[in-house]
This record gives sequence, C-alpha cells and structure tokens, in this order.
Amino acid sequence: MLWKIRTELADRPGALAELAARCGADDINILSLEVFTAESGAVDELVVSTGVGWSAEDLTALVAEAGCVRTTVRPCQADVLSDAPTRYLRAVLRLVEDPLSVDDVLEALQGFGEYTPAEWARADVLVEIAARLAERLQEPVIDGPRPGSGVPELRRASVADADAVVAMHERCSHESRTRRYHVPMPKLTTRTARHLSAPAGGVSIVAGIGESVVGMATAAPWEELGGTTMEVAVLVEDGWQGRGLGAQLLRQVIGAARDLGADRAVCVVQPENAAMLRTIEGLRMRTRVVHDGDNLMVTVALSPESLSHAVDRPSVQYGRSRAIPARSQSARPTGQPAREHTLAALSALQPVADRAGAVDLDGADRGDRP
Repeated sequence: MLWKIRTELADRPGALAELAARCGADDINILSLEVFTAESGAVDELVVSTGVGWSAEDLTALVAEAGCVRTTVRPCQADVLSDAPTRYLRAVLRLVEDPLSVDDVLEALQGFGEYTPAEWARADVLVEIAARLAERLQEPVIDGPRPGSGVPELRRASVADADAVVAMHERCSHESRTRRYHVPMPKLTTRTARHLSAPAGGVSIVAGIGESVVGMATAAPWEELGGTTMEVAVLVEDGWQGRGLGAQLLRQVIGAARDLGADRAVCVVQPENAAMLRTIEGLRMRTRVVHDGDNLMVTVALSPESLSHAVDRPSVQYGRSRAIPARSQSARPTGQPAREHTLAALSALQPVADRAGAVDLDGADRGDRP
C-alpha cells in the first residue's frame, strides 16, 4: 500500500538517515522524497510502500521514533510518484480545460491541511493562470440591484447565501475583486462561496436587496496570529461603492467578531488601497499598521490589551488564511521587527488620482460609474 507522509525532521545531522534506517528495518520502501523549507525548519514529504496491516497511526509512531514532529499521514495512489514539475504541468492542462476547477486541482496536488511557503508560491501561480483563463471565458455581466432600488439590509450570512454571493462576485470589477482577494479571482466557486458565507469559527455579514447580495464582510480566525485574532475582509459591488456600505459592513462584522471572543481584527490591505485604509480609520478605534511584505497589516484593537503584542507577532507557520481563500503568505525573517505606523500617518491615506477616477470609501475605484 502507498502512503504519503509529511513531517518535520529533527534539526540535527543524520536525521533523514535515521528515518530511512527505521523504515528499512520494518521493510518500508521509500519511493520518493521532496524537501520544503518553512519558517519552522525543513518539511519532508515522503511516499512510502508498506505491507498489509500498516495504518496511518503506525506510520506516525514510526517516524516519531526517528525524532520527527507534526506528522501527517494519508493513503495515496501511484500518480503521486510523478515528479513535481510533471504534476504541476498536468494541473495546468486541467485548468486549460476548466479554469473553475482550481480548488479541486490545488487539493489534488497538495492534499494536506497546511501549505509550505513553496506550495503557497506554486498555488499563487496556478490561481493566476486560472484567473487569466477564466477572464477569457467570462460571460457578460448580469445586472444586479442598482442604487435607488431599495435599502440594503445587513444580516448574518449563511451557506444559503452562496449562490447570491457568487452572483455578486461576477458583477464586481476586476479591480474590486483583486483588492478583496489580492489575486484577480474572476470566478468564485460555490464551494468557496459557502466557506466564505459561513467560515468555521467566524462570521460573515451580507448586505442584501431582496434575494440579491451587494456587499459582504467576512471575519475568520487566523490561528497563526493567536486564537483570539480574526482576519477581516470586505467586498462591495461596484455600483454600491461610495455610499458608506463598506463602512457599515466592516463595523458590523468587527462587532460580531468581538461577540465571538476576538480581541483583535486584522485587515491585510494593499498599500495603494487608500479608500480601505480610510474606511478602517473611520471606525475611530485603536489601530496599528505594520508593513508585512508587499502589504499592510492593519490591526484593530477590540480590547484594551489587544495591541500590546500586535507588532512582534509569532512566526507564521505554513497554513491557509480563512478570510482570503488563496493568496501568498508574505513572510519576514523570524525576529525581524515589522515597521510600525499610525494609520493617519500613512501617505497612502492621501487620495490617489489615476486614470480610473476618484477613490471610494469602500476600497475600489468608481471611475465614472454612478
């Protein structure tokens, strides 16, 4: 039987040789090995062949005897024996046939619950490929509710809103989607929409007009930053931007996050997204802003003590952010302090004039739209 094992070896010379020796002693054949680099050290992924009677628990215990930690074991098929470049090229071929299958493609390639930085980088490229392919196949935009057709009702979202969230996403511009997800995301699958509508341990707020959704804010736990930290993100349909709807959604979802026990809300914002930064500032809550790679990490205090450790955050382990389905995890070397700013002091808060026109308070350029 074939098994895929992902584990972190002990940080000492000969650790891999010790693991190989233990496998050999139990007639376990190592068929392939791939080594990833993570902030916590080297992560090894092995494909092994065992005899009848071995279980995932048995293999976990065996590698633990060799000093390995954080081990995940799952059965696999022979196709995993292809080298990594071949597997990813096949994934691209599948995306050419069906760009919307990107979620399933990534799951088939990785299969474990956590990503290493190298896998995040590969996933980002595949998402970008899928986005560009889907843009070429994109159907004409279907008109949704327009301003003046009613007053949006803000309420807690559920999985029943998934189809309406997908429809809103399709009506949003490329710029609005990119600022929300940090990648183009031309298509949102129903599966991902369900995840965003009812995030595990978190909450989403939607702005609805009848059966349609015109705005959505999501707060989901960001375990790597602590059990009481939630990542928050907002998307407002283009025609409804500049009307204060994003600010209302942001305030309500932050309040809901506090009710769930969060003491910090974190927004990852592109530096040029001055409108979103002003929207956060409009909350009139204690905030702290640090540079984190190419983005700004804005922390909003939900309790008096919650900003005391907002800058010197723990090293982010390889893992998936919940509020943003697929984006690169920017990392800085362990122990390197992030540059701290006050929100009002950022030059990005000044209005940015460009070819798209004036900047809205909801985080997207309106151009000449009403």
